[in-house]
Amino acid sequence: MSKMNIITTYRTLMAGGALLSIAAMSLSAGAMAQESAQTGMGDGEIIVTANKREQRISDVGLAITALSGDALKSQHVTTLSDLAATIPGLSYTPSANQTPVYTLRGVGFYESTLAAYPTTSVYLDEVGLPFPALTTHANFDIERVEVLKGPQGTLFGQNSTGGAINFIAAKPTSSFEAGGDLSWGRFNRVEANAYVSGPLSDTVRARLAVTGARSDDWQYSYTRPDKTGAAKYYGARILVDWDATERLSFNLSANAWRDQSDPQAPQYQTLLSQNPATTPQELRDLPFPPHDPRVADWNPDRRDPFADNRMFQGALRANWEVAEDVTLTSITSYADLKVNQGFETDGTIFNNDDFFSVDGRIKSFNQEVRISNSGSAQLRWVVGGNYERSKVNELQANDFSESAFAAVYGFTGGYARSNQKMRNLAAFANLEYDFAERFTVKGGLRYTSAKRTSANCLLGFDDGTLAAAQYGAGAAIMLGYVPIPGYTPTGVVLSPEANGCLSLDNVTSDGTPADYHSGEYHGTLKEDNVAWRVGLDFKPNSNSMIYANIARGYKAGSFPTASAATYEQFLPVKQESLTSYEMGFKLSADDRVWQLEGAAFYYQYSDKQLRSKIIDPLFGVLDSLINVPKARMIGGEMELTLRPVRGLTLGATGSILDSKITRYIGLDTAGNSVDYNGAVIPYTPKYQVRLTGDYNWEMGAVAPFVGFSVSARSKAYSNIGGSKALVVTPDFASSVPVDKSYTLPGYALVDLRGGIAAADGSWRVTLFGKNIFNKYYVTNIYTDYDTIARFAGQPATWGITLSMKTK
Repeated sequence: MSKMNIITTYRTLMAGGALLSIAAMSLSAGAMAQESAQTGMGDGEIIVTANKREQRISDVGLAITALSGDALKSQHVTTLSDLAATIPGLSYTPSANQTPVYTLRGVGFYESTLAAYPTTSVYLDEVGLPFPALTTHANFDIERVEVLKGPQGTLFGQNSTGGAINFIAAKPTSSFEAGGDLSWGRFNRVEANAYVSGPLSDTVRARLAVTGARSDDWQYSYTRPDKTGAAKYYGARILVDWDATERLSFNLSANAWRDQSDPQAPQYQTLLSQNPATTPQELRDLPFPPHDPRVADWNPDRRDPFADNRMFQGALRANWEVAEDVTLTSITSYADLKVNQGFETDGTIFNNDDFFSVDGRIKSFNQEVRISNSGSAQLRWVVGGNYERSKVNELQANDFSESAFAAVYGFTGGYARSNQKMRNLAAFANLEYDFAERFTVKGGLRYTSAKRTSANCLLGFDDGTLAAAQYGAGAAIMLGYVPIPGYTPTGVVLSPEANGCLSLDNVTSDGTPADYHSGEYHGTLKEDNVAWRVGLDFKPNSNSMIYANIARGYKAGSFPTASAATYEQFLPVKQESLTSYEMGFKLSADDRVWQLEGAAFYYQYSDKQLRSKIIDPLFGVLDSLINVPKARMIGGEMELTLRPVRGLTLGATGSILDSKITRYIGLDTAGNSVDYNGAVIPYTPKYQVRLTGDYNWEMGAVAPFVGFSVSARSKAYSNIGGSKALVVTPDFASSVPVDKSYTLPGYALVDLRGGIAAADGSWRVTLFGKNIFNKYYVTNIYTDYDTIARFAGQPATWGITLSMKTK
């Protein structure tokens, strides 16, 4: 699309959004001019902290979706994928190593390395969880969750180009409260949550919450009698609030969990051999699995997919009112994650590319200090700084002894080692000024200085294997298998400076010729940026708002963890930037019988980080991190809530997104050069829709209730070339047409719920069903070495939940 066409499309979209806002606002004025017959039937409005202070959601000139803890419970939202299904524009993508990947409004970064920063930052009570692996069990005993859309860099820092998710934990209470719930469901899944809260003294309050679940295996092998997929995890959170003086208070929180759930096993989808002549015949003859969500496969000669991951996080917040209506806030936090797991990646019974052991550690310290004035002032401001220091180590044991590569070089596997350190410094300021009765102008800046170092290496399983592999690789090059001019094999003895590393130095930072000696790769990224936001809010009355924002955000550069034969696959991607143009509106009736919110946006990407392909001189076509020079997104979303009669709540949310790469030439799966101009950005479905309905009524001392949810999305692609034909050779076999190998088909899921509760809310029994029609759907497709594999979504599940609470 030309620059003129982009501008024309954007102007049309903005004009349409403005007209829709005006029309809806007129409807609001007409409705409010009449005396509503439904007075008193609306629910209280959710309070959010998008601007680092408490505000009504209708007073914040941003696109925000907020769900209360009660709404999460009633819809049985217990996992991160459940949460994504309830938020328009938010997608959750699973990965083999259980690292969650969020994509918000099409902005995402599919990189499951422990050290990879996200594009959608996650917070727990404004305390950052800087790496996605830390967020796995944040969603329990929650007061509400806030999803802020669009770049949030000024207040929430870099790595929030897509937005920010803020989980707000239920707080200690001034009187005694206790409660919990117990669920049983399909696959013999038992899940429990409980809390106790109350005062410890006149100035100290505390809350303890626990969660846990276990289940039987839900997946089975289609080639032998075997099962996997059991769930087992538990976690706890303790909060202590201390009002030291009238002006000084402290909030202490500690969170911990242990997860021993089996990682999901993928399904073998496509044979994509790097060297058809040496592909094991057994792999060629292996049948493909049926389209059954429970069917998968994994190597029977090793331990089944397993995990034993543990996380602890502690945080201390201090609020000191240093002057009238001026508060100094300090938030200090530390997180520690230990990872020990093994998972299947190729989806077959063979050692084609299996990670049978992965050990990792994340240590992250964060300090934020800010000072702000009262939210009721005409000029509202906040100024602060942030410091983060993190260290992430990862060691992956990778077995590819039955791959096409092993037959050529005799190299059967190794350890991929990555040691990374990050240091981030930032200073920020944000202003909001009511320059007229109904108008507010706002602006913010954030300067960030980031430094990241990485030491990467591919080690053999033992010295003999490593030496033989290096000699074999060198001999293959000499014989012409791989065209690396000037390389001389080192023989069976590694050079002393290699430190046991096999990876060959085929790149240099200063442009001098590479020497192809083996050794450890060392890289450094030093980057800085200035994120900013400007905007205007117009409030015709207390129930309506029109807002316009322009913002720029950044995501930090990143190094991968890879079983790389050469340094090229270790190379980092530099920071990406996203500039957002957005206009939206928020409307509601006086009694909140109806609410309508909408937004339209245009995103310009520079140096977008994606997974694409390189041609490795030894392994062939491999995944690698790359920067796409230019890309853009145009989209809109709408949320409608209706409460037409007492007890009935109807909801409809929808989003539309058109994403395009506008400049990038790269490689396809077969190693051919492709111009990707016009290609769809991965994991960006064009349409997403969700419909909900809940009805409750009273029958004496009890209150029956029923509800439903329907979630649907259009097709998407998991690969940068998924929207273009996949170029392959006749040697490749596939269970699907090859030009659709990376297509995630669209789907719709239906959930039902119903039950009975005490009229006073002291107990509740719920029957629930999720994906009740057992729809088969695919959540991710990815390239392994000789295969393409996919993850299937959860099959139909059902169960019963008993909840109780007392005061």
